[in-house]
Amino acid sequence: MSAASDLELGGRGERELDTHLASCPDCREYAERLAGLTRAIRLRPADRDGEFVERVMRGSGKLGRGRWLRPALAWCGVVVIARSVEPLLLGEVDDAPTHVARHVGAWGLALGIGFLYAAWRPQRASGLMPLVVALLATMLVSATFDMVGGVRSLADELVHLVELVGLVLLWMVAGSPGLTRVGDAWRSFRAGRAVVQTTN
Repeated sequence: MSAASDLELGGRGERELDTHLASCPDCREYAERLAGLTRAIRLRPADRDGEFVERVMRGSGKLGRGRWLRPALAWCGVVVIARSVEPLLLGEVDDAPTHVARHVGAWGLALGIGFLYAAWRPQRASGLMPLVVALLATMLVSATFDMVGGVRSLADELVHLVELVGLVLLWMVAGSPGLTRVGDAWRSFRAGRAVVQTTN
């Protein structure tokens, strides 16, 4: 009966339940009470939470804002994919072994596809953020080690600039998550400083 009230009972189960209810007054009474409770819960008026509505509308209003953001993100995706084809197919990137080069190409191809997908479906952009941030953060750390060790120069690492631009565009298309929180924290900090100065 619980599964039936949640519309999760299959056709055979519904027939068996109907057969049983036809011959069992106690279960029929219980089913009627359950149906009444379900209707009361599902049809009750929604509580209005002005603050929640404002937060949702503030976030959704920023989603994919700016006509140029999504095309720019798509362009970054195309560039990343184009740069990934050679390492993936030919196994050649700098002096790396073929296996490593193909891994680099596969990661680059996946990142480019992610950028293209977020440009096409901006409501999915925030879901890609953790992976892209982790990937590019580790890339920056490894690039820093290579430059400090003299293995690569800054000019050599500028090839990753398009990925960083893509990350910024992805963040903007996703509605700049966290920006409101940072702004609120900054305003609270300034208000606190103003109170301290007034007190002194």
